[in-house]
Amino acid sequence: MSENNRRANSRLNRKKKANRILNILIGIVLLLIIVVVVNIVSDDTETTKEEKNTEVSEETMNDEETGSTVADENETESDQNNTTETVETEDKSESNEETQSEENEETNTEENTEENTEVITEASNDPNVESVIIDPSWKPIGTSQTGEHASSYDTKSVDWAEKVQALSYGAGLDPSNMYVKFLGNGGSPQKSIGTVTSKDGNEIYRISLEWIDGEGWKPTKKEILKSL
Repeated sequence: MSENNRRANSRLNRKKKANRILNILIGIVLLLIIVVVVNIVSDDTETTKEEKNTEVSEETMNDEETGSTVADENETESDQNNTTETVETEDKSESNEETQSEENEETNTEENTEENTEVITEASNDPNVESVIIDPSWKPIGTSQTGEHASSYDTKSVDWAEKVQALSYGAGLDPSNMYVKFLGNGGSPQKSIGTVTSKDGNEIYRISLEWIDGEGWKPTKKEILKSL
């Protein structure tokens, strides 16, 4: 082999070595680049997962808080509704009790009124008295007199006229069909007693009267007489 050939081979060998080394270096660089890229992608993926997990966790917490808030509101509304229903029930119960009480009072009042307005008929020890009648429904006849009352037996006085009117009312006779046979003091200045008959004489009554201040004479007793 000539010197030139050796030199040429030596150059070729060096060149091959240089290319091999260069290729190795390039391979190493590419490998490093791949590793770096993989790491970067991996880091980004983990970061994205963490962010997603964080978002999911926050959404879950918000949902739980919202659910809890809605539940609390529902419970509050339910409690308020229950309270309102209870109050309404109590009010209705109280109203019903008051209504029932008022109805009972009205019923009792009506019963008492019926009892108080029942006409009482009694027997008498007087042989000339057929029976004695007391009617709780009798009212004072009214009066035009004012001031302090003074009983009068003057047949032309207002007090006498009002006494006659009360006798007619107590006897149940029309004044035009009635004779006054007697009218006098009934045992005190504010009491009178009178005897009246129907014009045909078939009805004979003795009426007791009592003066009520500001309201006039009121019949208190009617005795049915057998004869004058």
